Amino acid sequence: MIRIGKEKNPGLSINTKKKSDESKAKYFSFYQTNIKEIEDNSCNFDINFLIDQIKEECVYPTGYTDRQPDVKKWGGYDAKTYDYQTSLIGRISDLINTEVFNKLLGFQGAPKGCSSIVEGINKFITQNEEQVLRISFENIPSSFSVKEITANALASFLLNLARQGKFRTEPLILFVDEAHQFLNKNIKDEFFESQTLDAFDLIAKECRKYGLFLCLSTQMPRDIPAGTLSQMGTFLVHRLINELDKKAIESAASTANRSAISFLPILGEGEALLVGVDFPMPLLLKMSEPERKPVSTTPKLRAKLPK
Repeated sequence: MIRIGKEKNPGLSINTKKKSDESKAKYFSFYQTNIKEIEDNSCNFDINFLIDQIKEECVYPTGYTDRQPDVKKWGGYDAKTYDYQTSLIGRISDLINTEVFNKLLGFQGAPKGCSSIVEGINKFITQNEEQVLRISFENIPSSFSVKEITANALASFLLNLARQGKFRTEPLILFVDEAHQFLNKNIKDEFFESQTLDAFDLIAKECRKYGLFLCLSTQMPRDIPAGTLSQMGTFLVHRLINELDKKAIESAASTANRSAISFLPILGEGEALLVGVDFPMPLLLKMSEPERKPVSTTPKLRAKLPK
C-alpha cells in the first residue's frame, strides 16, 4: 500500500496514487522517490484517503497492451480482491466516523479552540521558561480504550525523541498518575489479535541512558507489569492492605524485606515507607499536609429516618 503524505510535502502532493492500468516503472519510481515518507513508522498520512488508496491497490498483477499480456503494467481493478478488504474498509470507516476518535485525533480537522498536543510537547521541550507540562485526561472518555491508546501514543512519541538523543543534555521526567489505568493494557477486537500497549514499559527498561525518566503513581501496584516495577530504583509506599500489592513491592524492591512490608497495612494518614537502591534500609516518613488539598474524602451515607 502506498501511504500518501500531507499537502505540505511537495513530493507527495496528491491524495491517492492510481495503480490500475499504470506503468509499474512509474509506480516504483514514485515509491523510491518517497520511500522515507512511505516507510515512516509515524504514519504521517491522511487517513481520510486510506479507503480510496486501498481500492487503488486492488488490481490484477499483469495488464494488457493490444490484448497481449504486459508484465510492465498493472492490470485493471480486481473486484474479488476488493471484496476481501470489506471488513478492513468497514473498520477504517467506523474509526473515522466515531465521534470520540474524531474529536480526539482530528480526523475531520481539529475542533475549534484545540491545538496539537504534539506541538505543545515540542514547544515545552525547546523552551526554557516552563518547568512543568501537565496533560489532563479528565475530559477523555473511557470508551473504546481511547484513554489507553492516547497515553501509549504520547509515551511512544517521547520514547522516539529519547532514542534520538533529545534529552541527553536536558533530561526529562515523565510522571504518570493513576498508572494502573495505562500500563499492562491490551487492545483487541473480533478482527485481529491482541495488541500490547507497551510504550511505558519500554521507557522504564531502556530510557535512563537517554535522559528520559519515569515516575509512576498508583494505588494498585499489582496491576503494573513486573518488568516495569523491577526497573524502578525508588519506591514511596503508602498504606497497602491487599496481599498481592504487598508482594509486588516486595518482589520489585530489593531492600524491602518481609519485616518492612509488614508495616504497610498499619501506616497512618500521610505516612510512607521510602525504599530504594540508594537506601540501605527502609525509612519511615511522615508527609506534611499540602496547602491546597484535593477533594478526596468519601461521601458519607446517611439513613433517612421515617417521619
